[in-house]
Amino acid sequence: MTLLSVALLGAALVAPGALLQATPADSAIADLYGRGLRGDEQAVVDCISALEAKVAIQPNDQLARVYLGSAWTLRSRDLPIGPGKLSALRRGVSLMDEAAAAAPNDGDVLLLRAVTNEALPAFLGRRKVARAQLDELLSRLEKGSAKLKPSDQQLLYLNAGEAAQRAGDKERALALWRRGAALKADAKLTEEITAALAQL
Repeated sequence: MTLLSVALLGAALVAPGALLQATPADSAIADLYGRGLRGDEQAVVDCISALEAKVAIQPNDQLARVYLGSAWTLRSRDLPIGPGKLSALRRGVSLMDEAAAAAPNDGDVLLLRAVTNEALPAFLGRRKVARAQLDELLSRLEKGSAKLKPSDQQLLYLNAGEAAQRAGDKERALALWRRGAALKADAKLTEEITAALAQL
């Protein structure tokens, strides 16, 4: 990766627009993660420490592992340009991929991985992975095999619609956003979807 790419990473890396409802069981960790999403750098550091301690005790807790991976991508967002930024990103992506591979039927794990990947800059090449994961989750949801809370279903429709729009498929984006808006499970997500629909 060139120095320009690393610089672009610093400018473009964004937090997942997600407020996934399947947060870690520990409310303190969930609070730290939420604050980290909103840009609190110390909360990201503290969240990583708390999640690493949790994973050390429960190494098979894939939801905690995927949150840890996502938190590392937030840490990458916050670090200055240099090898540490890229290292944090790689660690985060690796943890999320490992958690998804270990829990291929856990909709919460797969959704957080997809939403985080979708939020990464396009030049990192993770959006293709994200779109495939979002499409797979949509298919499972429509078949009734995905277990997601209504608010997480709404989050899925929002992000799948955004991915479709980026891919140039406005009709699919429109259909997905309409389904998500109809759920009305979360006021903030409904507002985001309504705004997206208005811009189409």
